[in-house]
Amino acid sequence: MKRTIQCLLAVAGFALCASASAQIKLVNKDSKAHDVLIKCSSSADSSIAGSSTRDIGKGPCTVTVKSTKSSRSASGKGELTIKNGKFN
Repeated sequence: MKRTIQCLLAVAGFALCASASAQIKLVNKDSKAHDVLIKCSSSADSSIAGSSTRDIGKGPCTVTVKSTKSSRSASGKGELTIKNGKFN
């Protein structure tokens, strides 16, 4: 019984750590960089380099590509992908 409780606590701890580190990924499939507005717990003007990926926060987050006004939201382990200057 003691062993079962220890195993359950270990699994619960691992799940908590994994969910705490879950980040939303912003993926740019275009060859050029884009200026973006990122709104998670706060707002920030930023950019993403061409053909790159970056973590933007735990979410929920909304990202807007400034040049096209294309916008998309995600939370948890979501992924936001920019292609041709817009979100797919």
